[in-house]
Amino acid sequence: MLRLKGALQAKRATKKIEKGSSMIVTPSKGFIIAAALVAAALTAFVITRRAPACGGKGQIMSTISECKSWGFDASTCEAVVGKARAIAKRATPGLDNSVKCETQFTDCFKADDESYHPIPSFCLQQGATAAAEPTDLHYLEYESDRMNRKKTHEVPIR
Repeated sequence: MLRLKGALQAKRATKKIEKGSSMIVTPSKGFIIAAALVAAALTAFVITRRAPACGGKGQIMSTISECKSWGFDASTCEAVVGKARAIAKRATPGLDNSVKCETQFTDCFKADDESYHPIPSFCLQQGATAAAEPTDLHYLEYESDRMNRKKTHEVPIR
C-alpha cells in the first residue's frame, strides 16, 4: 500500500510538471507567431514604400533626348516635355538669372518670359501619344545639412 501511495504521488507530481511545462511552451509559441506577423508587416511596408514612382511600364524622364532614348516618337517627346515645363513654370519660382537658378536647383530651363525655372522630371507611360499628360512631376532642389553640405531634395509638383 505504501508503494502504491508513493507511486500515485510520483505520478501526480509528473503530471504537474508536464502541465507546468506546457504552460511555458504556449506563450513562446504565441510570441513566435506575433514576431512573425510583425516581421511580415514590416516587410510589406518596406516593399510598398520603395515601389517605383512610375509604376507599370512607364519611364521617368526630364528632357526630349531622354524621352527619345526610351523609344518615344520625337513629336510626342516635344509635346509632353513642353507640357511638363508649362506646369513647372506655373508651380515653381522664377529666377532672374541662370546662376541663381543653378545654385538653388539641379537643372534649369529658360521660359518664354525670360525667367529661369527648375527642369521637372516626370513619368510617361509606354505607348503614349502627343496628347498624353505627364504624371508624377517633381524637381530637385538643393538644401544644406548641419555640416553645410549640399544635398538634393525631391519636391513634388501638384
